[in-house]
Order: sequence, then C-alpha cells, then structure tokens
Amino acid sequence: MRAILRSVRSALTFTAALLLPLVGSSAVASAQVDPRAHTWHLEDFGDAQRMCVHYSPDRVHGSYFLFAVTGAWSTNLRFGVHGLPPGWTATEGHLAPGSNHPDPDDGSFRINGGMSVSGPASVPIDVYDGKIWVSDGVVTETTAVEIVVTTASWLECMQARD
Repeated sequence: MRAILRSVRSALTFTAALLLPLVGSSAVASAQVDPRAHTWHLEDFGDAQRMCVHYSPDRVHGSYFLFAVTGAWSTNLRFGVHGLPPGWTATEGHLAPGSNHPDPDDGSFRINGGMSVSGPASVPIDVYDGKIWVSDGVVTETTAVEIVVTTASWLECMQARD
C-alpha cells in the first residue's frame, strides 16, 4: 500500500512540475501589454546624441540631453537616463499628460523633453553608452546617448563618430 501511495505521490509531483511552467507563462503572458497599443513614442534621432567632455582632473562638466515624445498620453510620462559615467547624475522628471503630433506638412515635431547631466570630468577616458528612458509605468522606450570623455578638442570629438 505504501509503495502505491509513494508512486501516486511521485506521479502527481512529476505532473505538477510539468504543468508549472505552463501556468507561470500564461500568467506572465496575460500581464504583458502589446507595445503597439500605447499611443506615444520616444523619437529616435538616428545617431546617438553625443556629449563630449574634455578630461580634467579638477573640473565638473555639465550639459543636457534633449528628447521628443510624439503622440498623445493621458498619464504622466516619467523620464531619466541610465548608463552614466561613475559619479555622474541626471535630472529625472515627467511630462504631464498631453500630446505632440508631427507637422502634417513637413513631419517636424517639437522637442518636448530635456534633462541636465553633470559629473566629474576626471572619470576614466572612455565612451560611456547611456540610454534616455521614458515610461508610462507599463511601457518603457529608450534612445541612445553617448558621453565621450577625451583629451581631444570638442570639434574633433564631435566629428569622430564611429
């Protein structure tokens, strides 16, 4: 009798183990939102925005990144940037509910977002790849930015795109 009970228990455990991933994936799938269903979009300007920082052991550099969200949104859109050099900070904020539609004649749109970015110019010389992010709490979109810490001139840095 104990052998039969053990066999039944083992079979039930095995069956439950097989069914668990199916239950988990359907719960996750039902919680996902179709990204095409949202009504706003973080515009991608093609190349990453580039900030050139002249290396200096005792200086702080400050500048800003701009971005554009097009479409319409009925809740606050939070924004920020990640992937900054060590010790750097950026303002985070939100866009209030609103809209920004491309001009029907030429396709242009308003730049409706920006954030200040600052930090020590003494970080290691390198290219720091970051991302501006915008989120409505369900969908998050990103666009690329670069912070280039270099000893080259600003003009040489700006022209030295890969």
